[in-house]
Amino acid sequence: MNKKDNDILDKFFNFLKQEVSTPIKKDFTWLGKIINEDLEKLTKEKKQSKKKKKNQTNNF
Repeated sequence: MNKKDNDILDKFFNFLKQEVSTPIKKDFTWLGKIINEDLEKLTKEKKQSKKKKKNQTNNF
C-alpha cells in the first residue's frame, strides 16, 4: 500500500474510533444496566418463592 492508502485507512479508523465507538459503548452500557435490573428482579422473585415454599411446608 502506498502513503495515500494508509492515510485513507487512518482517517477511516479515526472516524470509527471517534464517531462509532461512543454510541456503541452507550448501547452496551444501557444493555448492561437493563440486564442487571432483570437479574435483580429474577433473584428477588426466586428468593420470595423459596420463602413462600418454606413457609407453606412449615404450616403443614
